[in-house]
Amino acid sequence: MNAVDNYLWNSSKSIPVIELGADKDIISLLEKLSRDEKNILISEPNNSEIKIPERLEKEINSKLIQAPGFLLLRFSSAADDETLRLLYALLCRSIGGLNNRYGYFFDVIDQGLDYTKAAVPVSKTKASTGFHTDSTAKEYLPDVVGLLCLQPGQKGGESQVTNAADLYKHLQNNFPDALIELSKPIIRDVITPGTVNNTEAILENAFPVFSIEAHKLTFRYMRFWIESAHQKTRIPLNEKLLAGLDEIDHFFSKAENLIQFKMNRGELLFLNNRFLCHSRTNFEDAPENNTVRRMVRAWINFDFDLI
Repeated sequence: MNAVDNYLWNSSKSIPVIELGADKDIISLLEKLSRDEKNILISEPNNSEIKIPERLEKEINSKLIQAPGFLLLRFSSAADDETLRLLYALLCRSIGGLNNRYGYFFDVIDQGLDYTKAAVPVSKTKASTGFHTDSTAKEYLPDVVGLLCLQPGQKGGESQVTNAADLYKHLQNNFPDALIELSKPIIRDVITPGTVNNTEAILENAFPVFSIEAHKLTFRYMRFWIESAHQKTRIPLNEKLLAGLDEIDHFFSKAENLIQFKMNRGELLFLNNRFLCHSRTNFEDAPENNTVRRMVRAWINFDFDLI
């Protein structure tokens, strides 16, 4: 078995769902949390020792570390925001350690920004993100991306998930030269708040789209920030790399290679950020109807080695 076989979807495209609304153990755990325990979970989650039941932890991790690589959990849409945020924090902490680069829990809402005109995360806009993995920084990669839906948008904002392991096999069989090019270090724009964004920093921020280390596949991609880096450094994209990027987008755009769904209030999504690629469609809010799309994102790293 090679480095990608554990991650392949092949022909299976079902959405794994776990219903939490009637889980008495989860409900009891939330009800018993003290005010101090709640504060720690929200403000300093890595200091919390409270975790979900072992049976549920094993079920979640088994779906995240290999195919399918993601799952949707459903709780009551009637639960208040505090309860949903606490449940989310509890699930995140049970998966692993949380990263605080943008805050442990980052509210994803439209802030009226345009990522095509400034180096800002797409999560601060209402635009379609395009297929990507989270974090463009060479030195940091979250294993898992979490999303909690507090309010879906008025229109659009569907989640899309596709599999880079299936893409790898496709390229290996049909476009081996492109795969070789995508396995070389490639510069990316620098967008992390508080970091220096100049030519030197961009040139240092180079890493492959595909890498395999210790029999583990890692895929890191967002085309816009690759192109932006080349424009700012005035380094043209070579033809082989451009062909590889085109084939990635072509593969991900096919309906048979992706899963699309709209999250509803009280739903929580966790996906492996190393071999899955995700996107969201553009969305529209309706503030006059109190319909403003609000998701809560978390970056999580496993407390154990990936298989």
